Amino acid sequence: MSYNPFEVPQNLDDRAGEAEAGGEAGQVLADRWERFAGAFVDGIAMSGISLASQFASGMFSKLSTGTALTVGDQLLQSLIGVVAFLLVHGYLLINHGQTVGKWLMGTRIVDAKTAALLPFTRVYIVRYMWLTPLALVVPFVPPGATMILGSSVGFINLLDSLLIFGKDRRCLHDYLAGSIVVRARRRK
Repeated sequence: MSYNPFEVPQNLDDRAGEAEAGGEAGQVLADRWERFAGAFVDGIAMSGISLASQFASGMFSKLSTGTALTVGDQLLQSLIGVVAFLLVHGYLLINHGQTVGKWLMGTRIVDAKTAALLPFTRVYIVRYMWLTPLALVVPFVPPGATMILGSSVGFINLLDSLLIFGKDRRCLHDYLAGSIVVRARRRK
C-alpha cells in the first residue's frame, strides 16, 4: 500500500497505528506535542544557564550597553554552552537517550533501525551539534555576509522544525543522526 499525502484520512486520531511507526522493535513514536514540550523545557533550562553565564562573565553588561562582543567573548560563550549542555544532559543522553525535557515527558532518542540507544557521537555531535560549524563561522565573516549567514541558519532551523509534521515525525537532525524519538517504556 503506497502513501498518498493528499488522501483523505481514514482516522483522524494522530495516535492510530503508532506501534507500527517505530519499526520492527515495536517502539511507539513520541507525538509532536511531547517532543515540543520536551524541547521547550530543555530550551528554558539552557536559556537560564546562558543568561547566568552572561551575567557572571560580564557579557550581559556589554550587550546591554550596546558594546560589540569580541570573537573571544563569542567563543567563550559557545564553550560555556557546550559544557553546560553536557553537564545538564550528558548523563541522561549517554545512558538513557534522554535530555531533561525528554525525561520529564517520558520520551527517548533511539536508533531508527534498531531502536538501540545511539552512540555518543551520533546523539550529541550529529544530532545536537550539527549546526555549530555554521554558527562558529559567523564572527569571522564580513558584516554584510553575517546577515545572509544568519538568515540561512535561521531558515535551516525552521526547516529542521517543520519536518516534524511529516509522516515519520522526524526533524532534519533526526534524519542526519538516523534517530527517532519514541515513548520511553516505564519501569514496573
